[in-house]
Amino acid sequence: MRSVLALLFCVVVSGCGGVTPTTNSEPVKVSGQILGSDGKPVGDVTLNLQPIENGYARTVDVSSTGSFSVETEPGKYAYFFSAKAKAKSTPPQVADYLQASLDRTVTVAAGQELKIQLPK
Repeated sequence: MRSVLALLFCVVVSGCGGVTPTTNSEPVKVSGQILGSDGKPVGDVTLNLQPIENGYARTVDVSSTGSFSVETEPGKYAYFFSAKAKAKSTPPQVADYLQASLDRTVTVAAGQELKIQLPK
């Protein structure tokens, strides 16, 4: 009897099964490039995408040529940058963009190439 009550308690407290986050769309592969305010590629950083509407946060290393490729769910994302894992610091071009801001967003859609140009 105790084991039945314990099982019932666990089901009531935790629900009927494991809860996993879901999204409304299947992930899509997105490629893009980061450009500085001067129009030149900004590379050797990590791009952080923070979902605004739905989806999951993503991070992707940006190459020295400013290009990146990531698989994520379509939607609207705020973005910011951080130093690559083994880098000592971030490039000076992204110093003002190290925190997420709703003023800087990108919209990810299937078959779209992202060009993120940093404002002046």
